[in-house]
Amino acid sequence: MEKVSGPQRNVTTLAKQQLAHAAFNKITDMTDVVIVGAGLSGLAAAKQLFDDKHYQFKLLEAKNRVGGRTVNQQLTANNGQRHTVDGGAQWVGATHIHLQSLLKELGLSTFITPQEGETITQGEQPPQLQQELNTLRAELNRLASSLPLGSPWLAVEAHNWDNQTVQDWMLSQNYSTDAVQELDYSVQSFLAAPITEISFLYLLHYIRSAGSIEQLEILSGGAQDSLIVEGAQSISLALQKQLESHIQFDAVTKVEDHGEFCLVECQSGQLILCQSVIFAMTPTLLKNIDFSPALPPEKNSAVEQWNTSHGSIKAHVLYSRPFWREQGLSGISFIPNEVLASTFDGTRESGEAGVLTVFVNSSDAMRALSLSARRDRILRVLSELFGEQAFEAQDYVETDWQQVPYQSGCESPLHIGKLTKFKDSLQKPHGSIYFCGTELATIWTGYMEGAITSGYRAAAEVITALNQKALAEFN
Repeated sequence: MEKVSGPQRNVTTLAKQQLAHAAFNKITDMTDVVIVGAGLSGLAAAKQLFDDKHYQFKLLEAKNRVGGRTVNQQLTANNGQRHTVDGGAQWVGATHIHLQSLLKELGLSTFITPQEGETITQGEQPPQLQQELNTLRAELNRLASSLPLGSPWLAVEAHNWDNQTVQDWMLSQNYSTDAVQELDYSVQSFLAAPITEISFLYLLHYIRSAGSIEQLEILSGGAQDSLIVEGAQSISLALQKQLESHIQFDAVTKVEDHGEFCLVECQSGQLILCQSVIFAMTPTLLKNIDFSPALPPEKNSAVEQWNTSHGSIKAHVLYSRPFWREQGLSGISFIPNEVLASTFDGTRESGEAGVLTVFVNSSDAMRALSLSARRDRILRVLSELFGEQAFEAQDYVETDWQQVPYQSGCESPLHIGKLTKFKDSLQKPHGSIYFCGTELATIWTGYMEGAITSGYRAAAEVITALNQKALAEFN
């Protein structure tokens, strides 16, 4: 190990005193804080530590890239021109203030989500259904606003709501079959799971974190307001440049918490001595880590039982131009079927080649198809929506997030009974180990905004704890 000073020297002394000689000699590196996961949460936590300038840190990522559930992909036109698209998270919401601030700081730009023209839906809703849906949304907002922000399990009706699905609740309130179906379409668009699988309390929690269900549904002024010109992964790539000397691509396999210090063991064989560890990842991925001592039963239960949705295939199709606009169409469609759930216009600049973003039906039948067969089925449905020119695709790319290594889907809508069982067990530090990720965010959980604020929160907790520790040692 290299020579160290200050707080690190104290930790080295403690480790030398408490560990057997052979175990101590296996240590290959040391730092104050190890962050595990270089998605937006981990990078946000790293940025906070970098800006704070008081503590050394290392950021470890199991994949061979940064960005987590954001990834820039390239489509190539017939003329060789390449076009960036988002294989994962992409939207910047109108109220995503921390994300917007970070984009400005990094010199990245946004453009309004294209939506001029007619949106293709199942047809005009009868006035009676429109009124019922207005009533439904108002009731969902009212109930969601009754939840303590960030602590939905403290609501008076928490256990009742958590022990029924969204559909169960709707049927108990005598909403019509059409209203149930319409809400199902809406919820699947942002949680990628049917309302038969989602806890009603979890949906209310999700709405509460966004401010209203309309914020989750709408484009202009809502969660889908804008896109990033350079691609959403460009946030992480820009931060990677700033933090390059702190980042290593290595999978963490084990963490030992010895009270005053931690040992982080990696797949490569390196063993890092540190004061604190931040895990920045979707909770289900924590199952890949050997914790010593073991996590408390309630925290371990949350890790073992955390679920992710299966609706995690996203595709992009490239055309010579956004031909749908010539027909007065927006490129947006909401007609869920056995092939796709929705489409959006992903064209980045006026006069540029056209791009359709497709959220694919992630059924077993669609996943069983080969890439080319799935592409052909998607183009066939796009032709039914937008005309025969949809067959004239110049390139196609897709990402199935269930198949991405060191990932497990994108969205994490919880099933019944879990939110009141887990409560805040994952948000709470465990000794010198801290946790963050968009699933653990108070505001805009499930979104890039939530990932960033959760990372900031974990870093602040670590800095506070280390400051208090240093002050106690000084006194």
